[in-house]
Amino acid sequence: MSRKINPTGLRVGVTKGWKSIWFAEGSRYADGVIEDYKIRSYLGKALRSAGLSAIIIERSLKAVKLLIKVSKPGVVIGRKGSGLALIREGIKKITSSDIDLQVEEVLKPEADAKIVAEFIAMQLERRVHARRAINAAADKTVDAGVKGVKIQIRGTVHGPNSIATEEVVSRGSVPTQTLRADIDFARAISYTRGGTIGIKVWIYKGEVNEKVI
Repeated sequence: MSRKINPTGLRVGVTKGWKSIWFAEGSRYADGVIEDYKIRSYLGKALRSAGLSAIIIERSLKAVKLLIKVSKPGVVIGRKGSGLALIREGIKKITSSDIDLQVEEVLKPEADAKIVAEFIAMQLERRVHARRAINAAADKTVDAGVKGVKIQIRGTVHGPNSIATEEVVSRGSVPTQTLRADIDFARAISYTRGGTIGIKVWIYKGEVNEKVI
């Protein structure tokens, strides 16, 4: 077996913080985990076109606070707040807690691993050539000022009649085993006519000297 570990999970408590910030015991813990999963799944589908980067969930006894980080906040908010109202109604079907929604703009979407991964996924679904899509994404990421990027895709990347294969593109350095390295990692899935294609993106932004938590 290979010795692989999620780069974000490896650094939680060292250079990364938690994306779910709450505590519970017994059945309340299980219910909270399931609600978090359903909320993330719903928002991931609803806000895909808005350039969703991250969802930070904080819980109290009677309320759920959601911080949604996107590259296009206008798409989320909608005209006169109509977009936020629709999202709030969708979340109310998942949880009975009071909902506090906040939207934060990602200033450099080209340097965000989740946004880059989802962009590549949408490009592949539009039948853009795989090699061209990942090379263009890698070049844009490097132009954003990061120190390194690595993009890996696996699946029937060359069409429905091709054999499943792997394509990898890298620029600069990506020290995945260095704990002090600020590595932004994300996965995405592209649902193409030939099957699903898995996408992984590592972005190295430099070293972090201070702990986050």
